[in-house]
Amino acid sequence: MNTGALGKYAVDYETRVDYERLRRERLQRAKDQMNRDGLGAIVTWDEVNIRYLTSYYVPTCMRTSEMQFVFIPRNGEPYLFGGGTPKETERRMPWMQGRVHPSLGVPRLTAKNADDFAIMGIVDAIGRLMAEHGVEKEPIGIDGTTLQMLFGEAFGKKGIQAIHGKPTMDEARLIKTPDEIELMRITCANSEKAFAAIADAIRPGTRECDLVGIGIKALYEEGDDHTEDLVCCSGYNTNPYGWSFSDKPIRPGDLIYIDVAGASYQGYKSCVYRTFCCGKSTQEQKDLYEECRAMLYAGMGAVKDGASNYDVVEQWPDSPGYWGYDTWHEVLPYAVGHGIGLTLHDRPAITMLHKAAGYPPVKLQAGMVLALETYAGHKGGKDGVRLEENVLVTEDGYELLSRWPIEELMECWLPYR
Repeated sequence: MNTGALGKYAVDYETRVDYERLRRERLQRAKDQMNRDGLGAIVTWDEVNIRYLTSYYVPTCMRTSEMQFVFIPRNGEPYLFGGGTPKETERRMPWMQGRVHPSLGVPRLTAKNADDFAIMGIVDAIGRLMAEHGVEKEPIGIDGTTLQMLFGEAFGKKGIQAIHGKPTMDEARLIKTPDEIELMRITCANSEKAFAAIADAIRPGTRECDLVGIGIKALYEEGDDHTEDLVCCSGYNTNPYGWSFSDKPIRPGDLIYIDVAGASYQGYKSCVYRTFCCGKSTQEQKDLYEECRAMLYAGMGAVKDGASNYDVVEQWPDSPGYWGYDTWHEVLPYAVGHGIGLTLHDRPAITMLHKAAGYPPVKLQAGMVLALETYAGHKGGKDGVRLEENVLVTEDGYELLSRWPIEELMECWLPYR
C-alpha cells in the first residue's frame, strides 16, 4: 500500500486503507491467538474488541451498559448480539450477514448472582453456539465485562470452563496490520490539525478549557469518531505533573502542555503531548524543554525490533529522586511508554516501576506502535514540560508517526515581534 498517501476518501487512483483486508487480517490474528492459547471461543463485551472482531462501533452512551457482546469460536466467524436493529445492521455490515442478533438483556443492571435470568440466557445462547462449532468441551475466554465472576460461575454450571480472555485479545492486537498502521498515521496527522488550531488560540485570557474545546472541534472536523478530553495544563498547573484542565486563563509567560489523547479515527487512537509558551520564553524554560526532549529521544533511540521495554527505560533517569520524589510509584507517569492502537493504552507497558519490581522484560517487535512520553520539572518550581511521540517499531529502529515540531519550545502570541 502507499504508506505516504494519508488520504481518507475512497479513490480509484491509488491503494489506501483496504477495509475488507483490515477486517480479514484482524479476525485471523484473533483466531491464531485463540489457538495458541488453547481457547475454544471468546465472548467479549469490550467495545474495542467488538470493533476488532466485527468492525461494529459501540457508541459511548452504550458502553457501560454492556448491552452488546461478540462471541467468536476459534473455527468460525464472529456473532454480534445487541447490534441495534439486526437486519439494518446486517444491511450496513454485509460481512456480518446472518450473525447479528438482538440483545439478550442487560445483566449488569439486574444480576446479583450467577442464576440471574439474563446471565443464564446469555450463557445458554453461547453454549448452543459452542456446540454448533464443536468447541463445547474447550475453554471459553471471558473479556470486557464487570460481571466476569458471575459469568464464569454460570458457564461452570453448564460444564464449560471459563478463563480470563483479555490477555488473548491484547496479544492478538499487539502487532498492527498494514491497514492499522496507515490508520495510525492518519490519526497522528489529525492531531497536528488540533495542535495548529490550539497554537493559534494561545494568548492571554484564553482558558485551558477553551483550548480543549478548540482541539476537539478540529479533531471532529477531520472525521474523528470519538475523542477523550485533551490534557491541558498551564502555568503553575504544569508542576507537579497533572492531567486535568480547568477554567484557568492563560497568562503571558505561561508554559502550556497539551495531550491530544484518545483522539479516535476509525477507532485508532493518538496520544501526543506538546508544550507551548504564551509569549517569549525564558532561557530557564528553554533549558527545561530541552531536558524533557532529550530524555524522550534518548528512550526512542533504543526502540527497534528485538530490543526490550527495559532497553528504553534504561535511557531515562534511574532514580525517582531525579524529579525530587522518593518512590517510583510517586513518579509512575513521569517517564513511561505504552502500546497504542484501538485503545489508548495497549501492551506493552514501558516503565521503570515494572523493572524495579522485577517484572520480566517484554520484547519489542516490528509492527508494534508505541507512545513514549517524558516530563521535566523541578520539585517546587513553577514550570513543567511534557512531550510525547508515537512511533512504529521497525526492523532497525522506528518510524516517527507524530510530526508536530518538537525541536524547540514553540512560542505563541508574539505581538511585539
